[in-house]
Amino acid sequence: MKLMHAYSIAVYSAQECTFYDSSKTANLVDFSLLNNEPLPNSSQLELIQRSLTLDRSIDACRIIILVPDAWLSVSQHRIDHLIPSLLLPLAALSYAVETTFSPPDSLLFSYQYELLPEQQSQLTTFACSSEWAQQLCLPFQSIAQSCLLMPIGQWEVIHSRNRSWSSCSQRALSVYQPEKSKRLKARRLCWSLVVFSLLVHSVASVYFFFLHQESAQALIARQKIQATQSAWSLIDDSNEFSASVLNLVQALPMSARLGYFESEAQRASLQMTLPAQDLELLLEAWHQQNPDWRWEVEQQPHRFASPTNQKEVVDVSIEVFKN
Repeated sequence: MKLMHAYSIAVYSAQECTFYDSSKTANLVDFSLLNNEPLPNSSQLELIQRSLTLDRSIDACRIIILVPDAWLSVSQHRIDHLIPSLLLPLAALSYAVETTFSPPDSLLFSYQYELLPEQQSQLTTFACSSEWAQQLCLPFQSIAQSCLLMPIGQWEVIHSRNRSWSSCSQRALSVYQPEKSKRLKARRLCWSLVVFSLLVHSVASVYFFFLHQESAQALIARQKIQATQSAWSLIDDSNEFSASVLNLVQALPMSARLGYFESEAQRASLQMTLPAQDLELLLEAWHQQNPDWRWEVEQQPHRFASPTNQKEVVDVSIEVFKN
């Protein structure tokens, strides 16, 4: 299976156009010596493009075309103040129009901005006409879905490890787009909202799953209690003390979960889980109903208390003796 590269590179010189099917391979080549290559005329450029042989099977969906700086209109401007980032494209366009004497809508440009000491700055612009850019990109239009035309000087500024398609597109020649910054902000905001929405839905799904599991466990426990109580009600037990204790157990509140019960002769044992407040009320009521019984109560915090339950839940063991 053929590996797909991020993008391919085509490099113009006065003698030829060299094609690299991998950006990684192009990163190993020093193109700085080509910056002063003389500008060819139309016939020379046509010969260069005819000598370029491209394999139609090459998977080059995205191509960056590097041209010598000397083939473009390059100007440097020392400015005695700093330029806000939002105004940089407009300032570069103004200098490019002034240098090329071309209308703004038929001009492609890019720029480099450097901060200098004492609140000064330097703006370098690269510009060419849209017709010249179209002629340089012509041989690659049949095999590429996206083409970037880029000065070699701009390519050299970017560190080889940071030459992603996105970073190169910011330094490539392009028409003036006054709404570009707004679109970028809107795109970032849209992605932020998408990520936030996914995060909220994920948290809600996990919480819903936790509640569903807890509800299912509570329902199973309640069904077990009801089945046990129904079985007890069918037992013909002549022991009056056991029957009295069974009546107390069958009248347990909905918040209580019975885990164990045993009764024999004048003694009964039971274990259950319920809120601490309900336990106090329950024991008080039982003492009042059966003042002649002896009670031994041991309780401890419930090991698997739900974090959503604000009440303290305890596990309690009760021994009942009839005096």
